[in-house]
Amino acid sequence: MNVLPVLFGAFAERFGLGEHQLGNLAMAMNLGFGAFGLASLLWIHRLSWRVISALSSALVVGAVLFVLREPSYEMLQVIMALAGAGTGALYALAMTIFGDSSRPERAFGFKLGIETVPGAFLLILLPVAVAPVWGFEGMLITIALAMVVMGILPLPWVPRRSERQLDASDAAVQIASTESRAIVWLSLVASLVFLTGIMSVWAFLELMGKKTGLSSDTIGMVLALGFLINAGGGFIASAIGLKVGRFMPVAVIILAELLGLVALAQFSSLTTYVVGVICFLFSISFVLAYTFGVMAEFDLSGKLVALGALCLSLGAAFGPAIGGFLIEAFGYSAVFVFSGACSVAVLAIYGAAVLRARLAFNRARDSDTAVMSRL
Repeated sequence: MNVLPVLFGAFAERFGLGEHQLGNLAMAMNLGFGAFGLASLLWIHRLSWRVISALSSALVVGAVLFVLREPSYEMLQVIMALAGAGTGALYALAMTIFGDSSRPERAFGFKLGIETVPGAFLLILLPVAVAPVWGFEGMLITIALAMVVMGILPLPWVPRRSERQLDASDAAVQIASTESRAIVWLSLVASLVFLTGIMSVWAFLELMGKKTGLSSDTIGMVLALGFLINAGGGFIASAIGLKVGRFMPVAVIILAELLGLVALAQFSSLTTYVVGVICFLFSISFVLAYTFGVMAEFDLSGKLVALGALCLSLGAAFGPAIGGFLIEAFGYSAVFVFSGACSVAVLAIYGAAVLRARLAFNRARDSDTAVMSRL
């Protein structure tokens, strides 16, 4: 999914698709992503994780290669939905694996950072080295090969089952009974709203670069740099963890993201495009590391964490569709305003989750103190 901007640019040229049609393709892919992310709850603790990874990767590879047959637009929507289904199953599996960590903010920061690196590499490779020599077909084959390398070759190192050990302390039970579900759902909603705003702009970054007057090679290099910065955001979130609290780091990074949207909206030069892309993309992994971290910490059952894939898919499905509609109906300025409004809303929702988490821990600590004083 990280190569969506370049892939959509290729689809637009190959099949003559407009922004709204591209947005609908993204929605189909991400609805498939969400459907299988949600359905993963049925099998993720029953089947071998290696089997899940192998079958899901094979589904994605098959869907990508089927595009070589130049299907109709309607069939292309079905293909994108199948590719999204396989990706959603893989993402739900990854969410479950990293949700087992005792330090979820750091674990998810590392996950979000490391998973961005292959996408950044492909963003450089596809438009600069592959497309000029092997064309559209070469791009699809390269993506399929990359999926084999990332989803099938590492199978010997994938755990077979979850080894999560739940904390059954009285404090944990008390928090679970009073606050944990509310905190988990608030963090899920924050992730959903954030991804909706991000994806409304992200899917059209290449087209925005072309509107600025940049070449495809230049845009590919800038997006690759941006995704490396995005990976850095995840790694930095992993390093910071909870050293300066949960809310302040997210507030600072969302402010930087808003400044990036302002820079992108200028459409004036390579400099503003680079600054905008870097500020915008840096925020993605950083913010999600914290929203997912809260969710995983308070999901004491270990089951709801897989719903993070569903939130991502819904945001990534409706974001491009909304973005494509806003661009065609009102121009690019409307989609920038929408994305910024989503980010501001995230601060309020995530802030409520953090406040509830703090109050829950305080009540649990006070309860433990009261019990100890009676002994």
